[in-house]
Amino acid sequence: MSRRMVLGLKDSLGGRFLVRPVTVLGVMLATGAIAAGTFGTSGRDGMRGRAGRSGEAGPDQTLVVEGRGRSLQLMGTPGRDGEDGRAGEDAYHCSQPSNPSYNLRGADGGDGGDGGTGGDGGDGGNLTLYYSELEPLREIYVDARGGEGGYGGYGGYGGRGCSCRRRRWTVEDQRYYCTSGRSGRRGRTGRAGNEGDPGQLRIVAGTTLLEPEQPSAERSLSAWVDGPIDLSKNVWVRRRGARSLLGPGSVIADEYEEFVERLERSVAVVWNSDRRPSDFADLEVRVSLNDDESVAMTLPEPLWIQGSWQEEEQISTYSVDYSLRRSEATELAIADANRNPREFNIAVVDTAQQSEVLETEFAVKIRSTQSRAGFRHVRDYRTRFEGDLPAHLVSQDYNRFVLDLSRLPLETRDLTSRSQVEVELIVTRRLGEYEAEQTLLWQGQLD
Repeated sequence: MSRRMVLGLKDSLGGRFLVRPVTVLGVMLATGAIAAGTFGTSGRDGMRGRAGRSGEAGPDQTLVVEGRGRSLQLMGTPGRDGEDGRAGEDAYHCSQPSNPSYNLRGADGGDGGDGGTGGDGGDGGNLTLYYSELEPLREIYVDARGGEGGYGGYGGYGGRGCSCRRRRWTVEDQRYYCTSGRSGRRGRTGRAGNEGDPGQLRIVAGTTLLEPEQPSAERSLSAWVDGPIDLSKNVWVRRRGARSLLGPGSVIADEYEEFVERLERSVAVVWNSDRRPSDFADLEVRVSLNDDESVAMTLPEPLWIQGSWQEEEQISTYSVDYSLRRSEATELAIADANRNPREFNIAVVDTAQQSEVLETEFAVKIRSTQSRAGFRHVRDYRTRFEGDLPAHLVSQDYNRFVLDLSRLPLETRDLTSRSQVEVELIVTRRLGEYEAEQTLLWQGQLD
């Protein structure tokens, strides 16, 4: 925003005044009863310094202890320092207007950028030792310390604001003042990076290297049905005092793991469901072998199956009795209604045709009004019944349910001829431990 001042200059020829506009740069601000303006342009803030790169983890190493001394360097590398923040920009165009009839304030300098965070140090490498006797482990010196974190960058300096070259002046007996612009804030120093964790020790009694393990597998149901899948898992026990097992001065995490046993088990799926496994080809099932040699199956949320496990010496077999998608449990729809007040019922159909497999329960809320304006256009309706629908009022014929609502504990006046009625059905469906809920709504006028 600019302020235009009009100066009158007398024309020597005709005695007239020439009007010449003059522009004063700055923003007009209200300060009490006296206007104030900012002169100059504020400096831009400095950029934040980039974060330092994290260090790399130390190398992992596996060693068969043969009774001779070894020195192993498995340190993580340090993180890089964060960059310093950039300095804020000085305010510019700081030419102070001459004797305006308002107060002045200089533009501010830009804030300094914050320093970048330091990179985290890399973790120390892990060490696995195979041994015949524990005593020779004392000949192994290990340095598996984590790398140091990088320093945070320094914050950038703030820029300078516009300074007043004249602090006060008078125009027509009115005193005006100039205030210099604020210098920018110094940026914050970046956070230092975290020190890396020390490496961990594992020990195995024996000199034969352990075979790779496959403690879990994720496959489509079709793949599980095609044949057994072998799982394996190495079981470890946690102990404390790793440094007491190794050479003096070794640097490694105090908690270590000792090999206990190797578990191997095959998992098979037998398909007894009426549905084909290929109906669920896009869904993957995960099976995991636990430390107690039990097998756990994790199913995707869209899949419902019910069955049982059979355990034999080296194989776990899961027999699938029922299977469906979760969405198929909530594909109910209202088919029709008998509008006779004395025989009022609603028919619901299962369009997914899974009602022979699923347990189905109904809760109902009935509201009605005697108004002839139509249910959706009046406010005098009342709730006549709300609660679970007793099983003896539900008749099922394969995938069709008929709900006898006229036999609910209702007053005679609640459902009369020409009543406007709304029925809200809450349907709960279950397969074993699975459960889904669906809400259906019917609105209409009784005969």
